Amino acid sequence: MLPFLVNMARLYELFVAEWLKAHLPQNLLLKFQEQVNISKTVYFKTDLVVYDISTGTARYILDTKYTTPKQPAADDMAQVVPSAVSKDCHEAVLVYPEDLIHPLDEWVGDIRVRSLTFSLEDDLDRAGQAFLQNLLVSP
Repeated sequence: MLPFLVNMARLYELFVAEWLKAHLPQNLLLKFQEQVNISKTVYFKTDLVVYDISTGTARYILDTKYTTPKQPAADDMAQVVPSAVSKDCHEAVLVYPEDLIHPLDEWVGDIRVRSLTFSLEDDLDRAGQAFLQNLLVSP
């Protein structure tokens, strides 16, 4: 049998996306791997964007991270803030599979940048409900 590699970061991203798609409140819509154009030749893709259906505005920019650092890396924050700015979104969230020793909940200008956990260690539905509850908490 030939060995194969599983891209766990991509698998985690897809799992979180599919779980959210099935469990978001009806007033919210999830878009996956949305392209954000900076110019005709420069663009980037966001992992997940949650939109308010009634207004069409982006409520949350989510970037999944299949890592377990002690705290979010500056590069990770630098990745989600421009996405939030480009979407005029005031919530940028880094999603990790385990609790961080030093979680993040800070403001960069008018954008709240925080880390949340969607754990894979326990019952996935219970972990998803806890993640969703924490996501929907207003500042």
